[in-house]
Amino acid sequence: MCKVGNPSLLGLSAAALAGIFFGLSDALVRAASARLTPLQNLFISLVVGTPLLWAAAVYDGLAFPPFKVAMLWVLAGLANFVLGRLLFYTSITYAGASTAAVAASPTSAFSALLAWAFLGEEITLRQLVGLFIFVIAVYIASVKPSGEALHGGKSVIGVLSGVAAALAFSASTLLVRMAGGYEQADPLVGVAISYTSALPIVVPLTLAKEKRVEIGRHTWYMVVASASVALAQLLRYLALALMPVVYAVVLMGLFPFHTFLFAHMLPREAREKPQLRHGIAAALATLGVILVNIS
Repeated sequence: MCKVGNPSLLGLSAAALAGIFFGLSDALVRAASARLTPLQNLFISLVVGTPLLWAAAVYDGLAFPPFKVAMLWVLAGLANFVLGRLLFYTSITYAGASTAAVAASPTSAFSALLAWAFLGEEITLRQLVGLFIFVIAVYIASVKPSGEALHGGKSVIGVLSGVAAALAFSASTLLVRMAGGYEQADPLVGVAISYTSALPIVVPLTLAKEKRVEIGRHTWYMVVASASVALAQLLRYLALALMPVVYAVVLMGLFPFHTFLFAHMLPREAREKPQLRHGIAAALATLGVILVNIS
């Protein structure tokens, strides 16, 4: 993989596309949630995404990291692709895709706080201002959630699940940094390892808790969402390996706005009606990402 340096056209394109595919996946998850539960959605996302990621890793050359690094990627996978993704899908189901995307957007701010707490890194006034803007964005998006609560859930649980998902995602980021960042291991192999680590937990849990998923259009919504988010993960790690993290994170931080746009295309049964307030919240979330990451 290329080492970090000045932003390249390939790196910028990968980061921008990652944000778009994350947004597309969020909207499709909401469409699937009209019939499927968060756990069923998580199961499908891992079953579909894992072989796709390993195929990409094999194509890239399968450069396995040292055992200690691999174990940190496993832990990152448990934080991200079990806890974080299940919470995020719960947020999409109970609060709507647009609101969930904004609720989960403070990931970079939480990452800065965790780096300050566990790695001794300095936290700046600009980052604290960014965190405050995230709070405003989440408040605006959650006063009137973009989607109705599905499956008998509550909107407040959806909002809180989105914020909790951001904490889980930021913990995953911290673990990847402890593994040496994105230069010390092939990111394609790393994300494939992370996905795989989630399967031994999610598959038995789904088989024990859920009925058999019927193959219908909602399942296919989720299959496409799973492929989209797997591709977004590949592009994310590629971008982080190709250029400075700050540029990649800012471009990928546009995903709440992409989610807001894609949510307007959802079928009526998804019961998602994003309004101007959700677009404003998405724009504020992007501003928060910029303030937290640009020094």
